[in-house]
Amino acid sequence: MVIEKAQLLKVGAGPTDSRLTVIFVHGIGGSPYNTWRKDPHSQTLIDLFEQDSALREIEFYSFGYRTGVKPWQYDFKTVAELLYSDIQVNLPEKHIIFVAHSMGGLVVQQYIVNRYETFDEINLKAVKGTVYLSVPFHGSGLAELLPSWFANRQIKSLRRKNPQLALLEKNWNKYAYRGGVKSLPENLKHKISQIALRGERDRVVASVSSTPLYLGAEVVAVDEGHSSICKVDSSSTVYKTIREFLQKHLEPQSTSTKAMIFHIHGLDKQQYEVQPHIELNWTEYFDIYTSPRKLPSTLEWSVMGKSLGEAADYWSQNRVTMRGCVRVYASLCLPGGILIGSRFSQARGAVIEVAQRGQIWSSLRHDPSFKVNIKRTTGNNSNSKRAIVVLSVTNDIEQTVISYLKQTDVQYELLINLTPLSGVGQRSISGAEQAVSYAIEVKTAVDKLKQQGIKETDLYLNCPFGVAVFVGHYLTAVGPIQVYDFMNPGYTPACVI
Repeated sequence: MVIEKAQLLKVGAGPTDSRLTVIFVHGIGGSPYNTWRKDPHSQTLIDLFEQDSALREIEFYSFGYRTGVKPWQYDFKTVAELLYSDIQVNLPEKHIIFVAHSMGGLVVQQYIVNRYETFDEINLKAVKGTVYLSVPFHGSGLAELLPSWFANRQIKSLRRKNPQLALLEKNWNKYAYRGGVKSLPENLKHKISQIALRGERDRVVASVSSTPLYLGAEVVAVDEGHSSICKVDSSSTVYKTIREFLQKHLEPQSTSTKAMIFHIHGLDKQQYEVQPHIELNWTEYFDIYTSPRKLPSTLEWSVMGKSLGEAADYWSQNRVTMRGCVRVYASLCLPGGILIGSRFSQARGAVIEVAQRGQIWSSLRHDPSFKVNIKRTTGNNSNSKRAIVVLSVTNDIEQTVISYLKQTDVQYELLINLTPLSGVGQRSISGAEQAVSYAIEVKTAVDKLKQQGIKETDLYLNCPFGVAVFVGHYLTAVGPIQVYDFMNPGYTPACVI
């Protein structure tokens, strides 16, 4: 396969909701597939792992880039920057393990060093491990043999005295060796699990180059050459060593995250696999099986808000060790999601995660391509300073809300209804990034209402719980906003944010 431009290629079906992704990175003259197999009719090493039932929770990717003896090929530093761009676009919020062959290992090292130098704590700590296969950390003897007029920039970067290679070694010692120097900021100290496989029959990369002491990795010697080390079957020592390494990183998310784990029981009490730091039981305030439903009173919402405030104070006190993150597992009404998000707000620097549809949705990133349609309807009183904001995601509730407003004779100047541009429905918001984008659009719309002189805002919503949390997460510094809950039939005032 000829690579025209750098790109991440997914291997196999794999679970799209996995938090752990393994990325294979080839070396000079390699390819995203052929590097990892003996011949075109053989399965790749990546295929073997992807089909291993013990590793079914992992997503597998191969990163390809232009390489070879042609002029103007990228050196490992440039390839590392291209790798970063593709990870940001395709694999945000994922924990990553790299498996790299030859120059691919230098690409991975440079990728990690770049995270230190740009103070990129989130993406640095997303890297959980690296596997190096015959990587020329001290350069390659073969690169030395090629004449200068023949060697392109990519090949020259592998010569022992190349300044880029020397700088990479210096920076690795500075930032990564044995967890980082004492002067490194505390939030950037990150221990990456590493293993280096050395081919005893490798005539391209000497053992002193493939397993330097400063790397700080476990070293495994295997009876392979420079090429054969990544063209193996499931019975090989190489395969078994990497498999064991990957299995060690398949720990439950409850132990792999440093977020504050938060359980809230409202509509019913559920059991979650992840043990909480804080657990709240609000089931006494709810009964969804009656008609109309039993929902919290104004006083009870005040009590619930106070307990959330105490949880937020605990998070704030432990923010550094919890990397500023709180993960919410809740069985709760939508106004409850709004209230949670407002207590752990984006303005406070919180990263909020919420269990949604068997996935963990994170507030870290949004999808700039996701668009929202805003429909504006004139109210019944042009002198009113009240606006009605309707969030129609799963179902369009505009007419239901208008009927309620007529029945209760609510006076308002304007009603706006925000729907996904693609239309409403169970899957109109497909994941965390779209949910965050929707929340940002809601925040922008409410800000504009305030600028237009609106003094009171009433909020009605029908959406996934995770969307409600993110809306609350962004709807800060624009209040007060009265949130309403659906009683079946009708609505009732819930929390105020």
